Amino acid sequence: MKDRLSIELTDIRGIKKLNVSLNLTPGIYAITGENATGKSSLIASLAAIFYRRILTTYFQNSSGSSIINYNLDSNTMLVEKENNRNHWKFTGDLRLNGFYEGSIIHGNRFRDTNFGALFRASKVKIENLTPAEDFVKENLGIILKDDANYYKSLYRLKAKDAYSYFKFNGSPYFLVQEDSNIISQFSLSTGENLLISLLHSINFQLIKKAKKEHYIVLLDEIELALHPRALVRLIKFLRQLAKDRNIAIYFSTHSVELIRQIPPNNIYYLEKLIDNTVDVINPCYPSYATRNISFFDGYDLLILVEDHLARTILEWIIRNHNLNTSKLIHILPVGGWENTLSLHSDIFDSELLGYRKSVISILDGDIKDEFTNKYVNKGKFTNLNVSFLQIPSIEKYLLDKLIINIDSKFTRHFGDAFFKKKSLTDIVKEYKKNNNGKNDGKALFSLLVNEASSVNRADEEFVTMIANYIVETTNTDNLANRLKNAIK
Repeated sequence: MKDRLSIELTDIRGIKKLNVSLNLTPGIYAITGENATGKSSLIASLAAIFYRRILTTYFQNSSGSSIINYNLDSNTMLVEKENNRNHWKFTGDLRLNGFYEGSIIHGNRFRDTNFGALFRASKVKIENLTPAEDFVKENLGIILKDDANYYKSLYRLKAKDAYSYFKFNGSPYFLVQEDSNIISQFSLSTGENLLISLLHSINFQLIKKAKKEHYIVLLDEIELALHPRALVRLIKFLRQLAKDRNIAIYFSTHSVELIRQIPPNNIYYLEKLIDNTVDVINPCYPSYATRNISFFDGYDLLILVEDHLARTILEWIIRNHNLNTSKLIHILPVGGWENTLSLHSDIFDSELLGYRKSVISILDGDIKDEFTNKYVNKGKFTNLNVSFLQIPSIEKYLLDKLIINIDSKFTRHFGDAFFKKKSLTDIVKEYKKNNNGKNDGKALFSLLVNEASSVNRADEEFVTMIANYIVETTNTDNLANRLKNAIK
C-alpha cells in the first residue's frame, strides 16, 4: 500500500475547501473536530474511491460545482458533480481497496433496525439459527465485558432464511438464554446491537473474504452507545486488527476516550473557518484536539520550573522551536528546586494529570550535581523526567557577566536598558564595596532589581530582558530536544 493519499474537497456539503494528506501506513487514525466541520464528508469522500454509490446518497444535495480530487503515488482521479443532477463524472483512475461503515443514516449497522424488524425477529425459532462466528462472539465479549466467553450463546439467523422467510437485508444475531428464550439483536442494548453489526461487517469484509490486497477501513461515528471502558478495548481490538491485517483504519469521533488512545501523528483535527474552508491539523495532540469538543481537562505537557526567569526562557524555546504546534503546554513556576521536585513526584505518583499527559521539571543548571548526589545516587526521584537550564541561575549568570568574566557587550546593553538614574558601573562598584564575601550573586541581583524598580521598571520586565539575552546568546537545542521527547 502506498503511504500517502491526498484528497481535496471543493464546494461540497457546506465545505468551501478541505485539503489533507492522509497516511495509509497500517495503524489506527482518528478524524475529529466539532460538529459540522466535515468529518463524515471526509470519510465518505474516501469511501467513494471504492464505494461509488456513496456519492449519490451521502452527497446527493451537493451543488453543481462540487469537486473531489484524489492523488495517490502520482495516480490521480477527479470526481465532479454534473450540474445539479445527482450524477458524478470520474476522470482518471485511482485504485484503493477498502470497506466503509457509515453513520446512522448511511451505515449498514442500521439497515434492519426498524419496528418491522422487531416484529419479524419475534417469529424466529431456534431451528432458524446457526452459531455465531467465534470472531464475532469472542470480540463482542472482550470489548463490552472484558470476557471472551460472555456471549458464547450468540447465534445468527441462517443466511438462506434471512431474506426468503423473514425479509431481512442481512442476517441478524440472536442471544439464546438458558431457558431457550430468544432475544433478537434489535432488543439488546444499543451498544450491543451496533457493535455486533460492526464486528459482523469486519468479519465478512476482512476475515472471511481473505483478500490479498491491503485495505483501508473507514468507520463513521464509531463510539455510538459504547461505555468509555468498552471504547478503550475497542481501540485495542482495532489496533491489533490493523497490525494483523496490514491495514489503515480511519474513524471519525467526538470521543475524548478514543482520542486519548491515538498518537498525535495519527490524529487529524478539522477546524472550520469563517469562510467555510476547513483547516486540517496533523499531527495534533489529544488535549488540543478535545479542547473544543469537551470540557477542558488539562494540558498535553506540564513544565515545572523554579521561577519566572526559567518560565520566560522556556516560553522562548517553545516559540522558537515551534513546540506548541497542535498541543497545549503550560509552564508553572513552583519556587525552589526541591519544591519543584516534590510537586513533580506528587503529580507522578497520584496520576493527577490523567492518561497520556506528560510532566517535566526544568531546574537551574547550578544544582545538577547536588540533585544527583542528594537524590539520584540514593535512588530517589529517578522515575521523574528532570532536565536543567543552560545557565546556573539568574543570580550567578549576572555575577559572571558583570563581575567575574565581564561581558562588555552585555554590560553596555543591560545598563542602557535599565539603569539611567544610577549607572550600572556605580551599582557594580557599590556591590563590590559592600560584598560580604558571598559569591552566589544574590546580593548583586537584589541591588539590580531595587535600582530597576526605582525607575519604574517592573521586576517581570527586568527578568524578561535578561531571559531574552540568555536565549539569544546561548545554545538551546539540547533543552528543546528534551521538551520534544517529553511529549512524545
